Parts: sequence; structure tokens; C-alpha cells
Amino acid sequence: MAKLFKTISFLILLLTVAVTYLFFTVIESHPNVIASSSEQVNQADSVKKLIKQLSDSVKNRTNKQDIHISQNQLNSLVGFAQRAHEKINGRVHIGPNSTSILASYLLPKNSVGQYLNIDILLLPGPGINVSHVKFGPVNVPGSFALSTIIYLANWYTNSDIASQFVQQVETVSMTEGQMRLSVLPLDQFLKELNDIKKSVGGTGDEEMRLRTTYYLKQLSLLEVSKSPTPQSLAKYIGPMFTWAKNRSTFETAPKENEAAIMALAIYAGNHRFANLVGDVQPRKGKVAFPNAIPRLKSRADLHQHFIFSAAIKILSEQGLSIAIGEFKELMDRGDGGSGYSFVDLAADIAGVEFAIAASSPSNASSVQNILAGNIDEDLFFPNINGFPEGLDRSEFSKQFTKVDSPEYLKMVRSIRQRIAELPIHQVR
Repeated sequence: MAKLFKTISFLILLLTVAVTYLFFTVIESHPNVIASSSEQVNQADSVKKLIKQLSDSVKNRTNKQDIHISQNQLNSLVGFAQRAHEKINGRVHIGPNSTSILASYLLPKNSVGQYLNIDILLLPGPGINVSHVKFGPVNVPGSFALSTIIYLANWYTNSDIASQFVQQVETVSMTEGQMRLSVLPLDQFLKELNDIKKSVGGTGDEEMRLRTTYYLKQLSLLEVSKSPTPQSLAKYIGPMFTWAKNRSTFETAPKENEAAIMALAIYAGNHRFANLVGDVQPRKGKVAFPNAIPRLKSRADLHQHFIFSAAIKILSEQGLSIAIGEFKELMDRGDGGSGYSFVDLAADIAGVEFAIAASSPSNASSVQNILAGNIDEDLFFPNINGFPEGLDRSEFSKQFTKVDSPEYLKMVRSIRQRIAELPIHQVR
């Protein structure tokens, strides 16, 4: 037994030394890429074409097909990631002979260095061909890096889904600024992916699932939900926070509010949010939803922006919720889009701030007291008068130049000021 203990202790020490050595080796003092996220997301409208291709590939799942991806599309997505998480910086370059992916991650302050730099090189040819992955100066062979990622993904999902994903890509070809993926029929892969989604997602927090189940059932019994005509979202929020208040202590109020918001997102937003929580539907095999889609400021689109952003905030970081809304608006500037809308962006930000206030340990009970039994939208949603919307790419550039310009930031500050003045945010 003593010998076994010494062996295990030696292996732990060896692993600690190896990890420490790698940390000191790969961390660098300067980033290998500096990119402007505002410039990158300015091409966000090009991503619509990529989304349509992916949607079509799902519809035509029984056929082989080609997916074309441009350098602008990939860099727009990188810019979105940076706006969601400011410590990320990256750039993609697609050439005729290779695709280079550079990324830098800003680390917490330390005495070694500030940046983890990553350099990935993809090559054209059969399947997915990774030439190398560099972590700082440390070069990892591409085949080893890809095999490791596949192994970890398969292990996490308890499946071979990552292996199947790689096998779906028959060939990769590249020209200047453009990549083409020839993909095998997706039908079987998508079926197995759906099975994995059910087995992996929504199993982390049983208390959250049970709370959400309660609120979803209560929402489905509301008399207002049976109305054939659209009703204000406030008529759902008022009763919902009454239930939350009655079930809460000061300590449990944040969790009750989080579950209530998730139930509202599932019920009045999209039932697929339930995949992220678990089995919460009141009637097995049947989705609960109101007879008519709720409204905010008499508009159907605003309630979705608001409640989707609130739910995403509960499930993730604040930056991600806002970045998703902003990126969607930038996409809408293109042909066929509804145009950039600062009204929609206001609804996105209001939803995030609503979730922050409702889930804050110091403010959750106060938010319940303000909203419980009230059906006034002005308690939680801002005045939207004067905010521009419907801006195509040309009009947006004329008025605001680009994202993060002084004119753009002034408009965002105006949105945030109106939201900060709402009653639910005065309790802070």
C-alpha cells in the first residue's frame, strides 16, 4: 500500500510539474493578433447567407451538398465572439492553399505573461486536415490535436458523435477568401445528434427544473393565456412574480425569479428553451403555450427580444445576450432583412438588465414586490420613442458610420439611460 501511495504521489507531482512547465512555456507577453470587433461585425449581414445554407442543408439532409463559407462570414462570427467576451481576439484568413486561424486570449494578471496565443492552420483535401495547432511557441501536430478534440467530445457526450461529424466532411477546397465543404448526407448524423442533445442537455440542476415546472404549469392555467387576442407580456409577468413572491424567502428569491423567467421564455418565447432546463412541460408530450403571442408596446417582436435575452442571461454571460441581439440587428441590414433597429436592441438590453435585477441576491425580493400583481409595462420596459429602426446598410453607415462610432455609442447610452430609470432598477 505504501508503495502504491508513493507511485500515485510521484505521478501527481510529475503531472503538476508538466502542467506548470507548459503554462510557463505557452504564455506570452504580447497578442499574436489585434482585430477590431466593430470592423469585423460590420460584415454581419453576410452571415445570413451562411445561415440559409445551413438551414437548407438540414432540409436536404438525405443528399450530398456543398457549403460555401467566406472569410468575411468567419471574421464576422469572430467579431461577435469578441463582443460577447472582450478577452477574445481573432482573425481568419482563407487562401487558395490554406486557412489560418489566429486567436489571442487575455489572461488574468500574472507574473508570467498576459496572453495565450493560438495558431491553427487548415489545409485543403479529403476530410478535415489540420496542419498544426500552436499554443504560443509550442507546436502540436494537427492530427494529434484533432484526435484529442474528437476523443474529449466523444467522452463528454458518451457517444461517437464527434467522430461522425468529422466523417461527414468529404472534402475541403479553398480559394482566396472562400472555403467549400463537400458534406455527405446529414440525415443519420442529425438523428443521433438529437438523441445526444436529449441525453446531455437539461440535467444539471434538478431544483431549477422543478421550480420551472411549477411556473410553467401556473402560466398555462392563467386566464389571460386563453385569450384569442394578443395580450401584454406584463399580464403574464405580474401574476408570475406574485407566485414567485409567495414561494420565496429572501435567500431563495433569486432562484425563484430565475426559474420564473425561464418558464416565461419556454411558454411565451420558444418551447425549445426547455431543452436547456429539462422535462418541464405540464402535460407529457404536449407543449404549453398561450393562444395568442404576447405583445410589448403592442408589438410581437419586442416581447421575443426581451424574454429571449433575459433567458440567455440566466443561462450565460451578460455580454453574450447583448452581442447576440446586436449581431442579429447587423445581419438585418442586408437584402431581405428588416433593417437595423435600435428599438430591438433596446428590448435586448432591457431583457438582460431585467434578468440581472431579478436574479441579484440584494434586489430579487424588491423586484418581486414591484412586479407582483402589476401589469404595467413601464415598470420593466423602456420608452422606445425616437429610437431609429429599419436602417439598411447604407442608411446605417450614413447615420452611425459603424458599430462603436461616437454616434452609435451615444444611441446605446441613451438606451441604457432609459432602462436605468425604470422602477425595477431604482432599487439598486
